[in-house]
Amino acid sequence: MHGSLPGIFAIALTALGLSYLLRPRAWASLYVECEVHPGRLIPIGLLMLVAGLYVAITVNDWSSTWPIFITAFGWLMALEGALLTLKPALAGAFTRLLGSSIVRFIRLGGVLIFGLGCLMTWEFLLRDFF
Repeated sequence: MHGSLPGIFAIALTALGLSYLLRPRAWASLYVECEVHPGRLIPIGLLMLVAGLYVAITVNDWSSTWPIFITAFGWLMALEGALLTLKPALAGAFTRLLGSSIVRFIRLGGVLIFGLGCLMTWEFLLRDFF
């Protein structure tokens, strides 16, 4: 599927991944703050739910290697979004479980999201030019 909406979404994912990579402590402080106010994660959860469903349904290709990865990642994003929306206090429990390694975990998420964004940018915006 090609077009402007998938391309915009791909660039947004790339930027989000970079944000996780470059500012993991800011993201960690957001999650720690949300331990006290878990309701603040509901809008993030809704965005992740919609974004994950968009990725999973748009790509929805189980026939070759990288589309399988992207489709599965989309479903995982949707699952995380649903959990954050329905039970935001779980994020606080997860943050406590990770403890001081939360920054490394956020960086790992940044690598995965950045990689997904780059793959989607290639597929939806750049592939036809090369």
